[in-house]
Amino acid sequence: MQSWAIIALAGLLVACSGGSDDPDTGSATVGWEQATMSSMADVARLRIADGATPGLGWSAEITSGDWASFGNWSSYQQTLTGKVGTTLASRLIDIYYLDNVGTKARELTVRFSFEGREPIELSLSQPATGGSGAAIDRETSWAWPELPAKVEREELSYVTHFAPVYDQTQGKELTKRNFTLCFDRTKRASWWVAYPMHSAYLGSTPRPDEPWTYDPKIESSWQANLALGSYRTYALARGHQIANADRNANRSMQLQTFYNSNCTPQNYDLNGEGWMRLESKVRGWRCSDTLYVVTGAYWDPSSKNTTTDKAGNTCPVPTHYFKVLARTVKGNVRKAGDRLGDYKADELQTIGFWVENKDVATEADQWVMSVEEIEQKTGFTFFPTLPKEAKQQKDKNRWF
Repeated sequence: MQSWAIIALAGLLVACSGGSDDPDTGSATVGWEQATMSSMADVARLRIADGATPGLGWSAEITSGDWASFGNWSSYQQTLTGKVGTTLASRLIDIYYLDNVGTKARELTVRFSFEGREPIELSLSQPATGGSGAAIDRETSWAWPELPAKVEREELSYVTHFAPVYDQTQGKELTKRNFTLCFDRTKRASWWVAYPMHSAYLGSTPRPDEPWTYDPKIESSWQANLALGSYRTYALARGHQIANADRNANRSMQLQTFYNSNCTPQNYDLNGEGWMRLESKVRGWRCSDTLYVVTGAYWDPSSKNTTTDKAGNTCPVPTHYFKVLARTVKGNVRKAGDRLGDYKADELQTIGFWVENKDVATEADQWVMSVEEIEQKTGFTFFPTLPKEAKQQKDKNRWF
């Protein structure tokens, strides 16, 4: 899939040389970061090219209707002005849009102009969900095997993100779930992110530069602002819960992993060493069936450790991280519509990992716990349809 291009059909703005009174525009161009939109709520991005002169003013207006906004719905706005910055993040312009619940595609159109230049229009087509026009509840599919049991608390929000995924059976891309998260507004982060691990989600799309942005399905004021950089505490990194490398089959699914809701302040050395190696092992444990994964953070109630993002928001620091995994033993026996809970404990294979949020000298094979033990630590119920005996497994020799 195209990663960043100036799309001819969408429109291209190039600043030509003018008279002596014209502003110095440099090579000022703007285009879409991606060539496609999802039928479900998500983010489209305009990108100002590197050659534009820093400080050059620009203005943009959404002219396609009230279903798109430059603000994250808590600050709805259809006009925006700014100046060209020196960093990539400052040259990205996010446009949040809602589900297209009708039966026909619709156009997102933005009128954009650099200071002193004529405006042009850039357009992208949003496909339809095929619905009747009524609102679609995207969180009703709570039967996916990876989803923990819901905990109903006021501070928690449950969100599922969808993305195009190549379906080998049908030979085309279909809109499928990417991941689901349990976001806590008091933590500015998620307790867990649950997702299927399958080869259809893996590829070779290059990691994007500094693309962190607000999750379009969560109030922006509840989230950390990570587009400005990492946390102010030097030892803490912007730690993905579902890794960028777990979703690099195409740019659409990949960019969703850079939503602020998928990030926590993780120890820098843990993030770049043992935890990263565990993520790689998990990708290697996928099979012809699907591997189901829940990655999470845990905040011990007795801990008062906090940091701040570059915008000054206080962000509690997790004390621990965990992963729990489940799959069938043979890896190829599941059929469409069945449940993991339809299988006996000896037909299932599970494992859990629990590690402190600090620089640790050990590796993942020393972090092994049963899923049941991690349930007891966190208070969450993982893989709720599985028999109890299946969640008591912790035989690392079956995995390593």
